[in-house]
Amino acid sequence: MRANYVTNLARNESSGGWSGFNVAIYESMGRHFDLHYTGPVVPPEDLVSKIRSKVRRSLGGKGVFPFFSAHRLQAFARMTDALVDHTAVLDCFHGSTPWIDYHPPVPYSCYLDVCFATYMSVYHDRDRFQRADLERIELQEASWLRSAARVFFSSQWALDAAVSSYGIERNTLRVAGLGGHVPVPAADEYAGGREFLFIALDFAGKGGDVCVDAFARVRERHPEATLRIVGERPPSRVSEAPGVIYEGYLRKSVPGELRRLQEIFAAAFALVHPTVRDATPQVIVEAQYHGCPAIAPRSFGIPEMVMDGVTGWLVDAPPTVDDVVDRMLNLLTNAEDYRAMRCAARAHALARFTWQQVGDRMAAELMSELA
Repeated sequence: MRANYVTNLARNESSGGWSGFNVAIYESMGRHFDLHYTGPVVPPEDLVSKIRSKVRRSLGGKGVFPFFSAHRLQAFARMTDALVDHTAVLDCFHGSTPWIDYHPPVPYSCYLDVCFATYMSVYHDRDRFQRADLERIELQEASWLRSAARVFFSSQWALDAAVSSYGIERNTLRVAGLGGHVPVPAADEYAGGREFLFIALDFAGKGGDVCVDAFARVRERHPEATLRIVGERPPSRVSEAPGVIYEGYLRKSVPGELRRLQEIFAAAFALVHPTVRDATPQVIVEAQYHGCPAIAPRSFGIPEMVMDGVTGWLVDAPPTVDDVVDRMLNLLTNAEDYRAMRCAARAHALARFTWQQVGDRMAAELMSELA
């Protein structure tokens, strides 16, 4: 069955996060459909809207969202129409907002970690933007989602948030889940050690300061403990702190760097992820593949990924240093429970969070719709 896979990301761009989702979904859906990779669909920036928005802000006013200006959404639609295979019987979109001005002549679906309204609430200060401009995008997206044959979400939290924001019916909405974007090891290779792990491209947004401050207090009682940081370079006061090792930015698309990341996961005692800006963090699943439990907040889609006290620990949001310290010490001082948690974390991820399972769920729904 011929289908278009429409995305604004390149096929070889797979560093992690949303780009990792893109490649993984394309590959897993490719097991069921004859996919035409339509992308990357990336029209030029709307410089006029961007400049006007900056001028308004410089004068004390509110800006607009130029990435999804009316002009640029039209450009997305034109470019998509020019690139799709018009013999396909289905269009599958990676994300939704870039495509909301494109109206396919065939049934279509999309995969989301969050809708635009949720994205703005989590990652931006809505008060900095003109209300009418955000409503323009949100109303158009709500209409586009209503017309989709299926809308797949990475979590129930994201699905519920879209329903709450847009008032759309649930009958075409599904939770497809997510997976990790690293090879799954044959077994848990952890050999001991007390190496905590923090991975993020957004050090502040993922709670880097809370993680580092919590680690400093834990190390006062456990001087053998270390903290390895991967991703965005932390402030110098962090990278120079005792016990902290900054590994750098490791790209999954580079074989040597991917192998190093796998080695880090395998050696990790626990992932510390006290995030305040997130949706469904793929890094938790990737750590669980290796048997590494996570400490993360009871927010976003995370409670669907971490079974509190079984596969890791949840803390109240926003995470505090005290709460994170408490969970880190718990792992360090309860060896038997910790070993059981490693087994449970790996089993949980393999049973529920693989991209093959995601592709199978999506394909079954779409084939049923097209039958």
